[in-house]
Amino acid sequence: MMNELLDKTIENLPPLPETVIKLRNYVDKSGSEVRMQDVVSIISQDPLLTADLLRLANSSYYGFSREISTINQVVALLGISNIKNIAIANSLKGKFNINVSPYGLDTPTFLRNSNNEVQFITEWLSEEDKKLAQEIVPCTMLLRLGMILFSSMLIQQRRDKEFLELIKQNNYKNISFVENEFFGTDHLSFSGFLFNYWKFDEDLIESLAYITAPHAASDHVKKNAYALAIANRVFEPYEGGNPYNMHEAVALIQEAATQGIKFDLENFKDKLPQEAKINLQVQVY
Repeated sequence: MMNELLDKTIENLPPLPETVIKLRNYVDKSGSEVRMQDVVSIISQDPLLTADLLRLANSSYYGFSREISTINQVVALLGISNIKNIAIANSLKGKFNINVSPYGLDTPTFLRNSNNEVQFITEWLSEEDKKLAQEIVPCTMLLRLGMILFSSMLIQQRRDKEFLELIKQNNYKNISFVENEFFGTDHLSFSGFLFNYWKFDEDLIESLAYITAPHAASDHVKKNAYALAIANRVFEPYEGGNPYNMHEAVALIQEAATQGIKFDLENFKDKLPQEAKINLQVQVY
């Protein structure tokens, strides 16, 4: 049963913009009959969404070599399911007041890390699997949303100091245990619930659901789940990129290979942030 804090968090979720709902409902209802021109038409009715999608398509997140100047190009290059996911993720991104002090984290650093994680996914995967990189960008954009919403509710309910005290008692480790104590779930599971609530693409929902156990994901999303799990080791808010997590990331790449999923290890190492590269050289026992 969900507890009161979680109920309140869900009650306070912002609504999606009308055009994004229209786009999502059209794509979901049409299934295999979906028409690219109809998708373009829905997006084109909303100048703000049009501008946002063009800006994102031309950002370093997607790394296209030429400028994308029309919505037709955006939809053709990124694909319809991906456009739906990006439109939902982007419409949510600016909706939240972000203050992660209940977690004992510095908010500007947290935001910078979240942005760097999306950037890293793009740079790491764009050469070896561009389609995969494009698919998981919306998921990475919202990966820490559970933490943001939990923080907001704790501050509103004046339980932030109590939460932080318990985190300190746990030496900033096993955060999911503390989250479960307060909310009855952890922030990654809650992000997965939100992806379902906002009706993201099923594959994206499943990819996130298996971030802590990628080997158990269905074959068609297993590589997505591994990529998210690996990036999570590099950018986890407390100990991302530390020696232990970096060796775990490499172990995940090796584990994926035993299941027929290939990541280029040297490319991964090459694209790592400098500190993570150094930490990879540290022996862990």
